[in-house]
Amino acid sequence: MTATSHADVARRLLTNVEAGTSDQAESQMKVPIAVYRDPERWQAEMEQVFRRSPLLVALSCDVPAPGDYDCVEIADRPLVVVRGEDGVVRTFLNVCRHRGAPVAGGCGHTRRFTCPYHAWVYDTKGSLVGVPGRNTFGDPDVGGLVELPTHERAGVVLAVLTPDLDFDPDEWLAGMGDALAMLNLEELHRYPVETVLDSPNWKLTADGYVDGYHIGYLHSSTIGEKAITNRNTYDYFGPHVRIGFANKPITEIRDRAEEEWPPLFEVMSMVHYVFPNVSISGQPGRPLMISRLLPGPTPNRSRTQQYHYYRQPVEGDEAVAMAETRRLLYAKVTGEEDFATGFKINAGLGAIADGHFRFGRNEGGNQNLHRWIDDLVANGRRPTAPG
Repeated sequence: MTATSHADVARRLLTNVEAGTSDQAESQMKVPIAVYRDPERWQAEMEQVFRRSPLLVALSCDVPAPGDYDCVEIADRPLVVVRGEDGVVRTFLNVCRHRGAPVAGGCGHTRRFTCPYHAWVYDTKGSLVGVPGRNTFGDPDVGGLVELPTHERAGVVLAVLTPDLDFDPDEWLAGMGDALAMLNLEELHRYPVETVLDSPNWKLTADGYVDGYHIGYLHSSTIGEKAITNRNTYDYFGPHVRIGFANKPITEIRDRAEEEWPPLFEVMSMVHYVFPNVSISGQPGRPLMISRLLPGPTPNRSRTQQYHYYRQPVEGDEAVAMAETRRLLYAKVTGEEDFATGFKINAGLGAIADGHFRFGRNEGGNQNLHRWIDDLVANGRRPTAPG
C-alpha cells in the first residue's frame, strides 16, 4: 500500500478515539502454541525467516561516511556492515577467509580490516589486500570476505544472510520505504550506549512490539500514562506494519485546521515494525528508539538490542544526562514490564487449555506477523533480482 502522511494517521486516530474503537481486522485469529515451542519449527524460522529473507542490518546513519562500519550477529551469522570508499554500503560475513576469526568488532571507522589472528588484511570493499608471509603460505585461493546481498533504501540497510540470494528492496519493503522516508532516518545520530536485554521466545517478543492493545494496562504507570489505549491505526506494507498510537491531547486537533494543531509528537506516537525483527518507535520529529530482536540459541530465549537516535548529536553533560535518563526508562519499560511478562508467558505455554493463542480483531499487527511467518516457513522466498 501507499504510505499516507503522519497528519492523516493523526486524523484516523482521532476518528478511532471518538468511535471508541481501533482499526479492525476481518476476524479473530488463533495461533497454535506449538509454533512457539517446537524446535523443528524454530529451526525452520531461523532458515526461512532470518537467513533467507531481507533483514534490516543497519541504519544509513550508522555508517554515514566511507570507511564507517558496524557489526552485528543475527541467527548465528556474524556481520560487518561497511560503507566502501565508493560510497556503497556492503554487508560481509565477519569471518576471515583464513581461519574464521572476526576481522572487526563494535563500530568505528577504518581503511582496512585486519584479522587479529594472522593479520590478513581486507579493504572496505571486502577484497583481500594483504597476507603476511604470502611466499611461505602459498596462494590463498580466495578473493576476499564473503559478501551478502545488500541494498540501501530510505535510510535503512537491508541484507540477506545467504550469499547469492539477491532481492528487490522495493518489492520487499512493499511501500514501507515511503513510510520510513518520512522519518528522515539518514539524518539521525546514534547515542553510543547500547542496551542489551534478555528477552523470551522471539515471537513472543515480536508480538509485544506490534501490539497496541497492552500499552495502557501493562505500562499504566510509565509510557502508558499519556496514551489512549486500544485506539490504534494499522498500516500494512507486506510483512511490515506502521502502528499509530493515540495520546491524550489528540482531541485538541478536532475542528482545527492542520496549521493550528499542536506538534504531532504531543498527540500521537508511532511504531514502524520492519519484519521480522526491528522496531522503530517514537513520535514524529523526535528521538527514536531502535530495537533489534535477536533470536537465541533455543526457542525459549532471545536478546534485544536497543539504541536511541537523536536529531542532533548528543553532546555536553546535560544532553548526555537526558539521554541516559531516556535510555534507562525504556530499558526498565521493556525489561521489567514487557520482557518480564513475556518470560512468565513463556513458562506457562504448556498450560494453555486448548493449545492456542487468540489474537483479536484489534490485534491486526500480530495477525499480519504470524501470517507472514507461517507463509515463509511453508513456502520460502524465491530470490528476486532488483530492477
